[in-house]
Amino acid sequence: MAGRLDATSRERLMSGAITVPTFEQLLELRETGRTVGYNGIYIYLRYKAILEVLRGRIVKRVLNVGCGYGIFDRLLPDDVELLGLDLGEAEIDFASAYAAEARPKFTYRRMRLQDADLKPGSFDLVILSEVLEHMPEPEVGETIDHALEALRPRGLLLVTLPSRDTLRNRARRLFRKEPVLMDRTHLREYSLSEARELLRLWQLEELAFEPAVLYFPKESRVAKLLPPESPIRKNILHRFPALASHFIMLYRKP
Repeated sequence: MAGRLDATSRERLMSGAITVPTFEQLLELRETGRTVGYNGIYIYLRYKAILEVLRGRIVKRVLNVGCGYGIFDRLLPDDVELLGLDLGEAEIDFASAYAAEARPKFTYRRMRLQDADLKPGSFDLVILSEVLEHMPEPEVGETIDHALEALRPRGLLLVTLPSRDTLRNRARRLFRKEPVLMDRTHLREYSLSEARELLRLWQLEELAFEPAVLYFPKESRVAKLLPPESPIRKNILHRFPALASHFIMLYRKP
């Protein structure tokens, strides 16, 4: 019908609405990420999956806890005001240099969330992506408490967690080998049920649960037949979410 806008056009007209990058845009971002060691395309496919969960939501103030080098932040809308926190000096220096040049509404600080002295209820979205698995168990609940305190009423909390039941670990168990951590700095990884239960205590409204990234043993060989961005992989994960390398969860604060 004449005069109707397609989905992309509608998104562009929505000030502050989160959009999903194309695969070509992910490859372009990857060229920047490579300068700090973010090489694997699977990192960027996880970024895309996060933005698919957030698609169309309008957020003005974002808190990204464990922001790293701020690579993901570059995919957020231009008018977003963002505060990124991380303990890495090189990470914060890199992110701050980019913000000073290209995103004046972005601020980065080297500190823990617990020490940031944030005004309660001052953010629309708090991101805890690939963060909680690095913390000693007693700090996990404390961090979630502080994240929710920083959120406005009805604000959004996005959490991503690594899976311990990836295809690689399943294959290792089959051959009676010990499972391996995805990252040597992880203190723990999560099963599908553990990921879904982690925030149950806080009685939040769950808006989305998305399994993200299907990574095969001998992935470099498999990828020649089944490219990382193939929708077939996504369809497999929707049928068998426990096979994902990461779980993405979006909650709303009461």
